[in-house]
Amino acid sequence: MNLLIDSGNSFIKWALATDESFIIGSQCLTTAVSSLHEKWVNFGVPARVIVSNVAGESVASEIRKAVAVLWQLDTEFIVSSQNCCGLTNSYRKLEQLGVDRWMAMLAAYRMTQDPVIVVDCGTAVTIDLVNERGLFVGGVIMPGLNTAFQSLRADTDAVEEIRDTSTVASAAALSTEEGVLAGVLFGLAGGIERVVREQSSEIDRKPVIYMTGGDAEKLVPYLTMPVVLQPDLVLQGLRVFASKNYRPETKD
Repeated sequence: MNLLIDSGNSFIKWALATDESFIIGSQCLTTAVSSLHEKWVNFGVPARVIVSNVAGESVASEIRKAVAVLWQLDTEFIVSSQNCCGLTNSYRKLEQLGVDRWMAMLAAYRMTQDPVIVVDCGTAVTIDLVNERGLFVGGVIMPGLNTAFQSLRADTDAVEEIRDTSTVASAAALSTEEGVLAGVLFGLAGGIERVVREQSSEIDRKPVIYMTGGDAEKLVPYLTMPVVLQPDLVLQGLRVFASKNYRPETKD
């Protein structure tokens, strides 16, 4: 069984997987990366430990240390590559494409074998298009929910911290807090839909739209288009990456 790790800017998530099974584990704040040893101490020895990391070298170092102490294994940190399991990367500078985006696209395309648009809602929102031949056509990056809230708070004295983003937002808000919440949610949902329309016009066949990431569930109610909610798409992509018949390109 392989230990798969999605190390993001806000959270670190993990799963245990083989070609036949996929068991979602748990998660912790990325700032609590030093606690991973305690969270994994009761795991059996994995065959491989495979990581998608966009949280920087200090986080990678902590993951590497926990794996070495617990199981005396090397950790495989995946990088975006030119080709992977039927997916082709058209980014001008491969090293600039976040590996989390690459893994999410891989999972979505392998699930459908049709054109897909992957909307990953985290610290940033990324919207990526893959055509029916498995070519990554391109994508966009925009601020995520919390990033947008923090930006307004930093530049506007009257905006206080919004602690509850689960409240149903109204476009006719009657308080500053409700107005900010509605503006960010409706604005981001509208931006996503506009990008999806533009990307869909780039290809001949209608794409399947996947939503993933920590804030996806909060945004789905504000969308007017049909989407497939798949919260753990990056981990699913790592599972494809780790399949028996494929040895991925990694960095030490």
